[in-house]
Amino acid sequence: MNKYFTGLVDTLEKIDATQSVAMESAAQILAETVLNDGLIFTLGNGHSHSAALEGFHRSGSLACISAILDDSFNFRPTAHKATDLERKEGYILPILAKHKMTDKDSIIIISNSGRNPAGIDAAIYAKNKGLKVIVITAASAHKETKSRHSSGKMLRDFADVLIDNCCNKQETVLTLNGKSAGPVSSLVSGAIMNNILYRAAEIVEEKRPDFPLPFYKSSNDVGGDENNIKVAKKYKGRILFLD
Repeated sequence: MNKYFTGLVDTLEKIDATQSVAMESAAQILAETVLNDGLIFTLGNGHSHSAALEGFHRSGSLACISAILDDSFNFRPTAHKATDLERKEGYILPILAKHKMTDKDSIIIISNSGRNPAGIDAAIYAKNKGLKVIVITAASAHKETKSRHSSGKMLRDFADVLIDNCCNKQETVLTLNGKSAGPVSSLVSGAIMNNILYRAAEIVEEKRPDFPLPFYKSSNDVGGDENNIKVAKKYKGRILFLD
């Protein structure tokens, strides 16, 4: 097997072996959110943005997922500007305020380091709104890392459920001439996202077999557009970036 694939698979196997209890706890929270007609918010800045998007408006995922998006955190206009803004305490608060959050909802926040103010501010904001907070982060790798937030706390300190993505500080699985290479954090965090969302849907089905799970279908498949319009209709006006 190619070295990168080996490293990726090894990381996924470590997650499976060490984080199953945490992932089940997260799935239980998400299942209750679905059953209570709540929204599942997702947030990730920088490359963690791609993991946060895994659940949003895509085939095979639930329509009740609302991604918190802002171009300024996602390398537009520039990567350096996005990095600076992620470290600016309070910057994300007006972005969060655009979303209609209630205590029926939950949020999944992805940050490999868990040290930057944007993610920490989001966790504090969500908890104040009554949401359950699920955090995906490289918790073990950053045990000694210092927070950039004025509270002195890390993102993991605000988690109702903490899931370690088992990545190292460099987010990589390979080295080349002494340099870190082969980043995997986005891929494994996305896999965790898909795993807990699927398990949540499974729990809903186990508890309420008659519950209409709002799954999207591929818009490129027969009947996909019709299905997606139907399941999305319920969330019109509730999910900011749906229409």
